[in-house]
Amino acid sequence: MKVTDLHFELHVRDLAAAKQFYVDRLGLTVLQETDSMNLLAVRVGNSRMSIFGDRTEENGPSHSQIILAVDDIVEAVGELQINGVDVSGPPISAGTFLKFVTIIDPDGNKVAISQYLRPPIEPI
Repeated sequence: MKVTDLHFELHVRDLAAAKQFYVDRLGLTVLQETDSMNLLAVRVGNSRMSIFGDRTEENGPSHSQIILAVDDIVEAVGELQINGVDVSGPPISAGTFLKFVTIIDPDGNKVAISQYLRPPIEPI
């Protein structure tokens, strides 16, 4: 099997709040909005993230984490702060792999903004 792309889903309680966060604050591009499916799809680099507004208290908290890669973590942190996004603090280094900060979306999902220091899919 050869996997050629990534498409992932996120389930949230408030789709409007998710749209404001991912589109208005993070600047992701809307690919699809389908009210009948309670769906917002956005482009993340060369991938698609489908966000469904179907999460409830009954199905518990999310343990999802999204990792968004950027070219310059310092520049990205500045843009996030200008857009009113709370950032966890200064970038944290994970050895020679990446530098990252963590932000939280309106549903409590962790979003890591990361600058890779080497290709993430290259064997070490």
